[in-house]
Amino acid sequence: MEVKNFRLLRDATVTLNEDVTVCVGRNNTGKTSLAEVLSRFLRTADVNLRLEDFSADSYVEFADAYREFSTGDEEAARKVLPEISVTIFISYDSETKDYGALGPLIVDLDPDCAEAIVTIRYGLKPGAMKEFFRDAPDTLTEDYEKSLLLTLIGPRIPHLFERSAIAVDPTDSSNFRPISVTEVAKAIKVDFVKAQRGLDDEKERPKDQIGKILESLFMVAAKADDGSILRTFANETESALEGIVARLNSHLQDTYSKMAPTVSEFGYPGLGNRNFSTKTTLDSKRLLSNFTSINYPGSAGVELPESYSGLGSRNLLLILLTLFSYYREYSARGKETSVHLVFIEEPEAHLHPQMQETFIQQLRVFKDKFPAADNSSQCWNAQFLVTTHSAHIANRAGFSAVRYFRLCESSDSDGATSSVVLNLAEAPGIDKEFLHKYLTLTRADLFFADKAILIEGTTERIFIPAAIAKFDGRDRQAGVGSLASQYVSIMEVGGAYAHIFYPFLDFLGIQSLVITDLDPARPNPKQLEACCVQEGTATTNRGITKWFDRDAISPAELLEYADNDLPATDTRALAYQVPEQPGGPCGRTFEDAFILANPHLFDLEEDETASLLEREEIVRREAKRYKKSDFALTFAIGEQNWEIPRYIMRGLEWLLDRSPDTAADSDGLPSESDASGQVVVR
Repeated sequence: MEVKNFRLLRDATVTLNEDVTVCVGRNNTGKTSLAEVLSRFLRTADVNLRLEDFSADSYVEFADAYREFSTGDEEAARKVLPEISVTIFISYDSETKDYGALGPLIVDLDPDCAEAIVTIRYGLKPGAMKEFFRDAPDTLTEDYEKSLLLTLIGPRIPHLFERSAIAVDPTDSSNFRPISVTEVAKAIKVDFVKAQRGLDDEKERPKDQIGKILESLFMVAAKADDGSILRTFANETESALEGIVARLNSHLQDTYSKMAPTVSEFGYPGLGNRNFSTKTTLDSKRLLSNFTSINYPGSAGVELPESYSGLGSRNLLLILLTLFSYYREYSARGKETSVHLVFIEEPEAHLHPQMQETFIQQLRVFKDKFPAADNSSQCWNAQFLVTTHSAHIANRAGFSAVRYFRLCESSDSDGATSSVVLNLAEAPGIDKEFLHKYLTLTRADLFFADKAILIEGTTERIFIPAAIAKFDGRDRQAGVGSLASQYVSIMEVGGAYAHIFYPFLDFLGIQSLVITDLDPARPNPKQLEACCVQEGTATTNRGITKWFDRDAISPAELLEYADNDLPATDTRALAYQVPEQPGGPCGRTFEDAFILANPHLFDLEEDETASLLEREEIVRREAKRYKKSDFALTFAIGEQNWEIPRYIMRGLEWLLDRSPDTAADSDGLPSESDASGQVVVR
């Protein structure tokens, strides 16, 4: 499907998997907008959109259209005037003999074509251009174009715009014909499982929701074809209810007959000699809606009410029953097959991580299990579109199922923002198998982060959050923004695997800092061996060699590259050890660099007469006295009076200066814009 000009979806394309598609991304990136526009356009209810529903990027096009109209060229004005549109591409089996509800959407005569295209537009009504631009000035000034014109025409959009649909020939876009929205709705059935399901609302009885779903199941069964298992169920239910009503009426009438002599003693005229009768009517649907609930087995035969169950269990049960009711409605259509698009919004609510992962894995299985429950041979042609903020769901779904919504913000303060939808299955140059395993095993939340920091190992994982807190404390005193006000995902990837993430990070467009070790080495008779920076002739860190695309690069060259600024691309920077002072000794690992930045914590005296190599050797021996985890715990948590090593400080400064989703300057250096999210560092 292609969505144009709807809110953040200025020009977005979303390809759906056959079974399950998972939409991920930070808040306010357009995931809900996708569900909203399909809900409004693919259902038969009236559509009234406002100016605010148009993408901000399209506002200038209203002014462009008026300029054309003011010259008398209404046809040119219509071509420029923005419309909100949804174009859906549907593939089908070209060998089928029954197109079902899809038939009205097929307009081509090519026997080899197996695609149908339908476009639904929300645009200006025919002949309404003059009324739409009424009272606009003859000449648009810049100020008028930006605000006053929109103020003038905005209130007219709900009255002068309308929804229309056309079926388009895939082999010739100039060949199309108008179709009704009813025909579209029959071919593409859309259902929603909303995020706000009211399970934790104490004012709302949980059984109301379950009862409503059971009621819908019964109503679908009552409308099913004669002879079907659903119709048989409905008939048996009604027959049983009729028997209950007959016995109840007989009992009540007998009771009244016994009461009649007593009533006559009141002496009210006509009350004693009138033959009253009683009659009870039970509505099967209302019985299900108002008086049906689900209980859970307790101890000693005591059944517990639904509200006594945890929110997670109730949420899962409600989702499953809702999906089953949607399946029943679909199956009641009989042989008139159609596309069935089911949106599930944030299914993770109240579910623990393991249940979230199980849910997304089992979702595609429901397409077979639900028909099996009805002993039906008819397949359920459902495509699930799940929006989520759960790393467990996103990572478990797999790359081919994930669609990443990325917000592209303009660096201009008056510029518009829009989102693009990235299909991870189409990401070039990435190791999908490795990344999928990594993201699944580590529960990485990269898809929902403003920025990312890739680190070496355990020491940095403990130390970096403490360094960010100290870094932000310094900046608050200076009146500068902070990283803690942004959602920064910290990922432990190791120096040997960091390079695998480079193309993936570039594809996602996330501002990323890679903090790694210089790892200098020198040759020995068999292989390279670790050494001090001053002795090194190469680095064993693949993350560094892959960054520079050089298998052999010396520490001296690396220090020269990082002399003034961090090595950086448009969206990521590389931070490795550098001297604390120009011309001073340099650490080979984090521990070395930390000691050089904080010699007072280790009772090391500065010996100006010692060579750089001797000073590096002293620091290296000191670092070996500690286990890596003990080192980080001692100085990141136990000790407070320490300084951040220079290479990490420079990296954090670079990351802070980067606005999420804003491209760098053309020279690849950090932009001057400032970031301002409101989430926590992980």
